[in-house]
Amino acid sequence: MSLDLSSELYYKKHNPFESVKRFFAEILVQLGWNENVENEVVMDVGCGPGRTTTEQILPLFLKLEKIYAIDILTDMIDIARKQNFHPKIEYCVANIEDWLTIKQWKEQMTKVISIHCFHWVKNKQLAFQNVFHLLKPGGEASFFFVLEAAFFTTVLKLKENPKWKSLFMGVDDCVPDSHHHKYDALHYKKMMESIGFEVLHCEKERKIDVFSSDEDIKNFFTSLCVLTPHVPMDRKEDFQNDLLEELLRHNGRDSNGLPYHDGKILELVVRKKN
Repeated sequence: MSLDLSSELYYKKHNPFESVKRFFAEILVQLGWNENVENEVVMDVGCGPGRTTTEQILPLFLKLEKIYAIDILTDMIDIARKQNFHPKIEYCVANIEDWLTIKQWKEQMTKVISIHCFHWVKNKQLAFQNVFHLLKPGGEASFFFVLEAAFFTTVLKLKENPKWKSLFMGVDDCVPDSHHHKYDALHYKKMMESIGFEVLHCEKERKIDVFSSDEDIKNFFTSLCVLTPHVPMDRKEDFQNDLLEELLRHNGRDSNGLPYHDGKILELVVRKKN
């Protein structure tokens, strides 16, 4: 997986979304993830700058031995180590699609969590199989990732816009297959069962995340857009404004006039059979 994101800008603008907080507080608590019967060894896949790791994952486990927080981007791990240090968290550069980078943790995890990461993963079947191998028998994994989104539509529109098109020739837009093919929850349920997981929860849900201002939503999605690094510095502001305009065209504003992002999310929780 080749992923080029603006790590510093992402860190400045990213806080766990309300939809993510609800996933932890409602779905994972209902499934007993906070009722630790043994010392948990947890992996956070795609930890980014570590805010979700420290603010959502860490408090969930009362009996926690260790969190291994991994990300493919070295810059993200550097920021996480500096800004979200905790003695029970070890941040590591690793790729869930590359077994050689994670094989040292084979069958050591009691839980694996991945928030807003798997929409970037090209070979999901392989990545899910790797998660299966990381878990102890009886271990569980949870995934929260985007299937379809106004943001992905925005990226595709900008990539084909005559004003910008010449900059993005040959650039992978990283828009997932699920956005193009409109996969439903059953697609992933069957995939997980074919690997050997028991599926505990699998829902495709529409989620709306509201931002505090136009500047906020613009900067956040600029940091997430894989096209951004290919735009010359003297054209960055113009590109950001076009990105905002396109986002608002496909999203809109709430009753208070605040911009929001509209997407379809997969919530997935599975168990590795004993």
